[in-house]
Amino acid sequence: MTSGGDDVRLIGGRYQLGNRLGRGGMGTVWRAYDQMLAREVAAKELNVASDDREYHRRLRRALREARAVARVHHPHVVGVHDLVEHDDRLWIVMELIDGPSLARRIADDGPLTPRHTAALGLQLLGALEAVHAAGALHRDVKPANILLRRDGGAVLTDFGIAALEDDESLTTTGELLGSIGYMAPERLTAEEVGPPSDLWSLGATLSAVASGVPPFQRPTGAAALHAVTFADPVIPERVGPLRPIVEALLNKSPGLRPSAATVGAALRRVADGAEDPGPLPPAGAPGDFPEPPAATPANVADTPTLTATPTVTAPHTLTEPPTPTAPHPLTGSPTLAGSPTLAGTPTLDREPTVIDQAAGSRPPRPRGRGRARTWWWTAGAALAVSALATGLFFAFGPPSDGDGDDDVAQPPATTTRKVTVDAARGWQSATSTPVRKGDKVTVRYTSGTWTVDSANLPLVGPVGHTAADDESLRFAQDCKVNPDVPFGTLLGRYPGIPGNPHAVGRAWHFQATRPGTLQLRVNDREGCLDDNKGALTVTVRITH
Repeated sequence: MTSGGDDVRLIGGRYQLGNRLGRGGMGTVWRAYDQMLAREVAAKELNVASDDREYHRRLRRALREARAVARVHHPHVVGVHDLVEHDDRLWIVMELIDGPSLARRIADDGPLTPRHTAALGLQLLGALEAVHAAGALHRDVKPANILLRRDGGAVLTDFGIAALEDDESLTTTGELLGSIGYMAPERLTAEEVGPPSDLWSLGATLSAVASGVPPFQRPTGAAALHAVTFADPVIPERVGPLRPIVEALLNKSPGLRPSAATVGAALRRVADGAEDPGPLPPAGAPGDFPEPPAATPANVADTPTLTATPTVTAPHTLTEPPTPTAPHPLTGSPTLAGSPTLAGTPTLDREPTVIDQAAGSRPPRPRGRGRARTWWWTAGAALAVSALATGLFFAFGPPSDGDGDDDVAQPPATTTRKVTVDAARGWQSATSTPVRKGDKVTVRYTSGTWTVDSANLPLVGPVGHTAADDESLRFAQDCKVNPDVPFGTLLGRYPGIPGNPHAVGRAWHFQATRPGTLQLRVNDREGCLDDNKGALTVTVRITH
């Protein structure tokens, strides 16, 4: 399209393209101007492959990226405005961030202080909780995919390889996406991947940001793969009080990593200046069952302010604390995509990222795949054996040399099962046998999404629909089982428990005061379930 004799690229009849901001494996990002709303945006152009099959694979992946991010409304998650098909290509129109990537910031000015790192970590943790509540995983959390606003607030971006929990993987057999040094070991060994995998990546990111060195930095992709799967992380001294947090998050076993609530409390202590972050028990440990907030995905976790932390412009120190709030009008020259990864962090089986040479960065060199595949199978076999040994230990305990006399005290017995809760049904039993008096019960969200209005509202996670979507159903408030929480919230009830029906959210823990049956359901009454869709999977653990 031309205007006044000058060539003007106009996408979707409203987005006027400007200069290129960066290029990556998934596409090219352009500065653009939204003529309809008179604002600057970022437009991500999906790369066109040479053959139709590859193009459609990329198209599906980009649609997945946009859908995953568009479902999340959080000040520290990049906003997606629009999807446009133009000239047989897909364009994702996003919020324009007016600052560099965290990787660029560290490369230019050096590592951040532990307090500053903890403050940014709190923001990223809140962003991840919102993403997980929407039923999505990021899968590529690293400094290069975190942008900084002018006020210093962090924004999680580049969902190019994110995968929705309720969709099958789009990666081909043997293909790994993302930077190896920031990928959880279960991703490298084809085990079940969930929110703890993103928390692992957050831990690796915190260590790299506070020290300048990724914890699994190796000269080759195969060596990094081996290090992530088998080796202990290298955590420099300058990480300081963040060390216990990083070590807990980088536990090789997902089940032994702390919960997001525990990590948030520890990060807040460090951000406030404490030298001891406090205890970091595994997510399933006693005492680690905080009540889930009755919140929407937009405010699942508190958004911290960088009070009493150093300024983002000076290396190692902050003097004027910015307060990250909701996204604001942007006027500066942003940097979006194309930011460097920290030195020594190889990538595996991902298209090389090409950075504008004007920015002073070199494109990373391609890595071979043969040796990495060797480690893939080695890592998978070793970790499977380790997982089996661990499972036998926890299921049966260590070997005993006794004869099992009845008068010998027996350890508590724990049973764990996964339960699917259907949005189109009412109360559903979550236990195969009645719970006994004194049993400790944990209900923890695992995966899946649902909606109470499949024709008009998006799929959401266990904390239910957003405040805006919940308000749109005000006319049907009589359909709520629990009027104090949004439609779509996961609910539970058990005889004698105060607050029935209880808002389970992501986790619920209680001790039974009488025998009974645990029941779960969606926050939507009988007679109102016809337009419901989807299901959640939860893990129910009972300790006798």
